[in-house]
Amino acid sequence: MADKVTKHDCFNEVNVLTGVDVSFAVDNEAVAAAVVMKAEGLEVVEKKTRNVKLFFPYIPGFLGVREADAVISVVNTLESDFDVLIVNGHGIMHPHGFGLASHVGVFLDVPTMGVAKRLTGGSYIKEATQQDHANNEAQLIQQDNRIVGAFFRGKYISVGHKISLKTALNIAMITSIYKTPEPLRQAHMLATETFKHELNENRRK
Repeated sequence: MADKVTKHDCFNEVNVLTGVDVSFAVDNEAVAAAVVMKAEGLEVVEKKTRNVKLFFPYIPGFLGVREADAVISVVNTLESDFDVLIVNGHGIMHPHGFGLASHVGVFLDVPTMGVAKRLTGGSYIKEATQQDHANNEAQLIQQDNRIVGAFFRGKYISVGHKISLKTALNIAMITSIYKTPEPLRQAHMLATETFKHELNENRRK
């Protein structure tokens, strides 16, 4: 499946972005959330959540197998169109060259970029020192003499599908009010808050 990933921009403009995340699961029950925002001004256009059941156990390196269906299911409920999808997970910067962001991008056939907190594995970890670069500059990460992603403001950015690393980095730079691209940060908060609310409601019952 990694061979199906397209690593160049398949769009002309980036006007609307969507961030998507899955809350921490309890007994494989989770909430997937998607937040659509305008790229300019970061105005929220639409928010959606969906209760999901994860059928594959958590195994390092296989997050795409575990969460891809959940991410796709909430994206498919959106009424708004978007230009780029931002996923909480790796794209091609993955031991198999095919992380969660690439799973989702290839299956939905949409431009997708990956944003992750930590590396999954691979020889490039030795190069990703997270040092010697300014806070607002990207540190490119290579594996086997090819660039697979970048480290920027505490996050790992990589191509998911139908986007270039240059564009993915530019999106991260212009939308990261804090350390995370805002559409993804909003999706993470929405998924977490919704899951906590439903968990508390179930406990009351």
